[in-house]
Amino acid sequence: MNKQEALESFLAVLDIKDDRFLKDLNAISMLISKRKGEILFLEGDSGSDLYFVLKGAIKIFKTNSEGKEITINIAQEGELFAEIVLFLKNTYPVSAMAIENSLLLAIDSKRMFDKIKENPEFAMKFLGLFAKRLNYLTEKVKELSIDDAKERLLGYLNRRDKGDGVVEIKLPKKEISSSIGVSPETFSRILKKLSEEGVISIEGKVIKLLK
Repeated sequence: MNKQEALESFLAVLDIKDDRFLKDLNAISMLISKRKGEILFLEGDSGSDLYFVLKGAIKIFKTNSEGKEITINIAQEGELFAEIVLFLKNTYPVSAMAIENSLLLAIDSKRMFDKIKENPEFAMKFLGLFAKRLNYLTEKVKELSIDDAKERLLGYLNRRDKGDGVVEIKLPKKEISSSIGVSPETFSRILKKLSEEGVISIEGKVIKLLK
């Protein structure tokens, strides 16, 4: 994917079709690639870039006092992350690591903020994207507060459903199970039980939501 295609992909998420925005974004962004296992940034690092995932997957996590990783989110293709630096003083409050070979569009948040202030349409579109992210995170917090691991897994699948009842499991089982607070073994057992109950059907890496 070249830079032009990357910018068009990002603007498509914002539902913006305007050459002016394309030109503005081109001047404040760059393509970067990360191999699986590479760290993008660590909690407490200084930085001003926010990121849009063009290909691959990025794990967003925090580390507790005992050194245990707590997965906050897994950003996949078509998703934005680290947008919080628009409002914090250029400090990342979490860590980010590629869990697949990934291609990202890095956007300078300082200069992005200037563009937002200059253009009301851009500001409204970006606020709309933030609202969707806030809703997603609200649902995730609600999901993690549920004691029933089965309900947490169903919540994850429903969030990944694009409307056709089909969810493709692209990520390693370990990463998905970590993101919903269960062990990989429990994750597998719940999937099997849901399949036996007729709630889902499993065909390789594709899960169909039946109920």
